[in-house]
Amino acid sequence: MKGSDWFWARRLAVNETRLLRRHGRAVMALALLHGVLTLVFWQLGLMHGRFLYFGVLLLALLIWSGGYAWLVGSGRTLRRREPSLSLVMSLGLTLIFLATAFPLDEGRICALLLFYPLLLLVSFRLGARSLLALVLSASLGYVVMLALALLAHGVRLNPTLELLQWLIFTLVGLSFALTGGGVNSLRRSLAVKNRALADALEKVRDLAIRDDLTGLFNRRHIMEVLSHQKALADHQTYPFAVCYVDLDHFKGINDAFGHGWGDQVLRLFAEHTQGNLREGDYMARMGGEEFILVLSQSDLEGAVRVAERLRQSWAERRFDHTGGPRNVSLSAGVACYQRGETIDQLLARADHALYLAKTSGRNRICREQVTG
Repeated sequence: MKGSDWFWARRLAVNETRLLRRHGRAVMALALLHGVLTLVFWQLGLMHGRFLYFGVLLLALLIWSGGYAWLVGSGRTLRRREPSLSLVMSLGLTLIFLATAFPLDEGRICALLLFYPLLLLVSFRLGARSLLALVLSASLGYVVMLALALLAHGVRLNPTLELLQWLIFTLVGLSFALTGGGVNSLRRSLAVKNRALADALEKVRDLAIRDDLTGLFNRRHIMEVLSHQKALADHQTYPFAVCYVDLDHFKGINDAFGHGWGDQVLRLFAEHTQGNLREGDYMARMGGEEFILVLSQSDLEGAVRVAERLRQSWAERRFDHTGGPRNVSLSAGVACYQRGETIDQLLARADHALYLAKTSGRNRICREQVTG
């Protein structure tokens, strides 16, 4: 599977951070719509009070929604049990909706209509109990707002009409809460499956690029790494080198101690070598007892020094105390990339250097033979 295929496959497993950012943007859009609605009320002269009240209302809306979007989008809430903080955010917006309805004599219910899209939005994050608590809080807030409006500017209430509007507001809110509880239950189920999908994708990817025995990269993936290194080197001053490594007399180890010991030596060598590489270097098993190191930002002399240190440190490892061979030496061939050549040409030079090391007595490092 190509890198682009992995990208789109990974997109199927939606991550929490991306969902929170979308949630924050949706809240901002909802706040913007309410701000426009408030502006319309003001322009039509439906709102009592001074311009200061109107300005404070819009400022509170901007600060609350913008601050919320920034907070959840930054990832600072990911460690919380409910990282979207939807209940707190909803209570704050509901309070602003009620404050908008407070100075209205007529059409008060219109200022609260966006409460329902808010319920729909948070139903993807909140359970049935939290949604029910939110609706009941809004219903109680509606009653308090009416009482305060009557005391503050003597609004003449039509008891029948106001009771009907309050009842409709509450019942519709309760229906949203009940429906939203089912939506949230479905979302939680999908979230569990989403995590399982993400884990499965990671395992499948590892199987595609890793060697089963050693856990190192396999030949296919290291060729992709080499192509990437070549692209960097061809477009800028970015040297890199490769080391072909072969464990000496490995067939004799299998014959004398069994394939189980041979496999253990391969695993130990992989672990030993990886522990001595830099973070930006790569290692892969090419097959059998043959390995390759890709040393990024390294010239020929630097790569030879790395290979020599590896040869010496590996030669000091002892295995006879656990019933294995006394030690295992290695031979390596080193080559540095020359701009414009193919990966096959680079590997052929490293492989030839390894051949020279093997035919010269083993347990040694040979560099590429540069002609011309």
